Amino acid sequence: MRRSIFFFFVVLGGLMHAQKNIAQPLQFSSDLERFESLTPLKEVLKDVDIVALGENTHGLGKVFQTKVELVKFLHAELGFDLVLFESGYGDAALAWANWENMSTEEFTQNFSSNFYYRSKEIMDLVNYAKSRNGKLKLQGFDCQPQQQYLIKRMQEVIAPIDPDFATTVPQAMVDFNRLYQHEKNGDSLTFYAQRDSFASFLKKYDQLLDGISGTGKGNQPSQKEIEIIQQSNRIFLDTYGSMPFGKLMLWPQAANHRDAAMLKIVEKYKETHPGAKIIIWAQNSHIENHGKPHNPVIWMGHGLKKKYGASYYSIGTVVYSGTNQNYNGSFSFEHKDPEYLAYHLNKVGNSNFILDLRDYPKTDFTAKLHLGMENNGSKAYFIAQDRFDGILFLSHSGPPHALNENN
Repeated sequence: MRRSIFFFFVVLGGLMHAQKNIAQPLQFSSDLERFESLTPLKEVLKDVDIVALGENTHGLGKVFQTKVELVKFLHAELGFDLVLFESGYGDAALAWANWENMSTEEFTQNFSSNFYYRSKEIMDLVNYAKSRNGKLKLQGFDCQPQQQYLIKRMQEVIAPIDPDFATTVPQAMVDFNRLYQHEKNGDSLTFYAQRDSFASFLKKYDQLLDGISGTGKGNQPSQKEIEIIQQSNRIFLDTYGSMPFGKLMLWPQAANHRDAAMLKIVEKYKETHPGAKIIIWAQNSHIENHGKPHNPVIWMGHGLKKKYGASYYSIGTVVYSGTNQNYNGSFSFEHKDPEYLAYHLNKVGNSNFILDLRDYPKTDFTAKLHLGMENNGSKAYFIAQDRFDGILFLSHSGPPHALNENN
């Protein structure tokens, strides 16, 4: 009898463990009491033109996977057709221009220089976009010049025009990074000399492209690629060509400067794609509606909410526990402290859901100041109802699966 009872509990424990590991479908709630399918989300977003999908930190695979499912839902059910990643404008635009000549893995490697987006979770989105035959477009809106595919194509495009100048392209682009060290050293004279050298390089590149028509035949660039590189150079010149010393690294000046530039890029997409319904894919801070207490940064989302009002809907992501991947390795976390918003959301008893905060009927913990984990484990206090229109909550997430992983 004892052996039978023991066996029963072993089997029961195994079943409970297996059930726990079964992926639960993402659900929707407007009050944290009733949870249902995502269908009501269509009503919430019916008049929305821009949905921003946040991520508290860039290194969580389940977050990526869930956001991919949300993109599919928004595209299929509400007609959203343009996804803008927090990734280099030039990288993504040039990769998209060569979309038909790349495999899904090649595109996933090329469209972003951010290592965490070179993952199997993001490749699933790329596969889906491929299946939509151009009806779902993937682009980038970051202004920073550290863009590997852009630099590669810049060199290849200019080589037939001026082979000697083409050999200088990779180093001229990489030398931009010297600005960080000059600012860190407090060396404003060398900073300005390096900044002006970068601007002169971009201007000369554009002069060489003047009057060139791309055929797209053989090794020749397409006209679209030429236009993308010219626009990318304009972004760099507008953002960094006359940037004062102190705006590259100092807080909050550096964040203000970058987010103001990214806001302009998103606004440009809205202007040049007047009928598009846009999904923004970025870290939570970039897409928030309003500032956090004691945080003076004017993030991109502040401008989007101010300009587009109710047609802009931000969804911040909160994760209770998991393992985050960053440039220097990984770390595990679990928010057992009631000071964290994730602690209270985890107590609800549902492991994966979206909470609509626009018409939320309660004054509960979502209306009070709580901690949240931000990028790479940093922390920030915020009031959920003030910061976002909605919350995506996940109870757990592991790191993304790199494309070169075997399983």
